[in-house]
Amino acid sequence: GIPLPEWDYRKSLLLEDHVRLTELMASPSDPRAAACALPQHLQRTARQLQRQFAALQPGRRWLKAQSDGSELDLDALVRATTDRACGFHPSDQFYLSLEKRERDLSCLALADLSLSTDTWISSQARVIDVIRDSLLLFGETLNTTGDRFALCGFSSVKRSNVRFHRLKDFDQRLDDAARGRVMAIKPGYYTRLGAAIRHATGMLEKQQSARRILLILSDGKPNDLDLYDGRYGIEDTRVAVVEARSRGIVPFCVTIDREGASYLPHLFGPAGFAVIRQPDELPARLPIFYAQLTR
Repeated sequence: GIPLPEWDYRKSLLLEDHVRLTELMASPSDPRAAACALPQHLQRTARQLQRQFAALQPGRRWLKAQSDGSELDLDALVRATTDRACGFHPSDQFYLSLEKRERDLSCLALADLSLSTDTWISSQARVIDVIRDSLLLFGETLNTTGDRFALCGFSSVKRSNVRFHRLKDFDQRLDDAARGRVMAIKPGYYTRLGAAIRHATGMLEKQQSARRILLILSDGKPNDLDLYDGRYGIEDTRVAVVEARSRGIVPFCVTIDREGASYLPHLFGPAGFAVIRQPDELPARLPIFYAQLTR
């Protein structure tokens, strides 16, 4: 696996190469990851979100009074003629230039795929089903904006086996194969969040975008079998978040854990998280949080 450090708050020491992370991607031969279209129950919401986010697409605007451009600026010409008639030296900036405005953003959505996501939130859906729908809708929405994005998930079994699922990379299209990989996710194991954040930070660091966002989907506290439960996991995650910010990454956590407000301010700061009380609202609200982060 890939070696990663971990913070031991008891020793106030960053333990180098303490964790091993393995990257996973569903095989095309896996029937659970077969190519598939967006599920029908999400299509209406996807269309609504796409219309909302169309306004965030790169646009164009005319810059007036430029020294060079594709068209003449009539207002600038009138001012220059008036200045010349009054004996003043006129400006030679009387062109219009068409500027293309671009969104220079990269976002990695990182989903907790631990065993706790197997919990039923209603008679129709589990937490993992809500997370799956959230990733699918998020991807469809960001396709509209043109922003670069990746979709990933993680779980763990002690420090020697952190599993990092690459569902859609930055340089991949959100096609039926990528949707199939998202549809194939299932709950398992535990939540070594610090390691997942550090690896996601490394992926985002390679992006050349001016703004880089790490959007974390969670349903509970960091935890694992080997002493990572309780304060140890909390403190390691907090340090991983601080490390990410020091590298120019903006971490933001969206959780459906109703107790999240008791520990998330320590991890992400008072403005670095959101708690959703109704889990079934997560798929539609996740893109809205992204829009607020990228204004």
